[in-house]
Amino acid sequence: MSPAHGHLTPRPVAAIRLDGGRLCLDFVNTIHDRHAVQIEDYLQEPRRFIEWCARSGALHVDEGIPVPRAARERTALMREVATLRDHLHALFAARIDGLRLPASAVRGLDHWLHLAWAGQSLGADARLHWRADARDARLPLKRIALDALDLLGDPAASRLRRCANTASCGWLFLDTSKNQRRRWCAMETCGTADKMRRYRQD
Repeated sequence: MSPAHGHLTPRPVAAIRLDGGRLCLDFVNTIHDRHAVQIEDYLQEPRRFIEWCARSGALHVDEGIPVPRAARERTALMREVATLRDHLHALFAARIDGLRLPASAVRGLDHWLHLAWAGQSLGADARLHWRADARDARLPLKRIALDALDLLGDPAASRLRRCANTASCGWLFLDTSKNQRRRWCAMETCGTADKMRRYRQD
């Protein structure tokens, strides 16, 4: 499950960094400082989840997906968000570390893949389209699952990296640098913090 050491007041969705290089990695990175004593979960409630999905491209601007109104549906949605996020983190971390993919995480992703495939129909243009009954608050999770499958099965998965700030950050990213030596989720954040730390030690 997601870390439960405490929660900080989340920053505006518009200020959330998208440094993963893929939708599915940006989704995993919606926990700020995963290994910190106190975490900041960017997606603390359904409204923020929908807003983040629109910003990240998991929802298209013209789709107008509403936030669930019933409290039970809202709670269920956020439980699904947290669970899929945990499963994807486990899968990508295992791939980075060269370990066997955790069976529970594989089953969790498989569940969303089947929902995603079941929610699409082949159109007259020979392309898959989302059916009307699939256009709800869970649509972004289906898109994220499809993106995760695409990444895991792509040779590019060999460029999956974990931020070198393992003391707190825990963010994952796709290293697209020429020499494939990118160490930080972002030089402006963890990279700069490391430089300042080493400067003070000198």
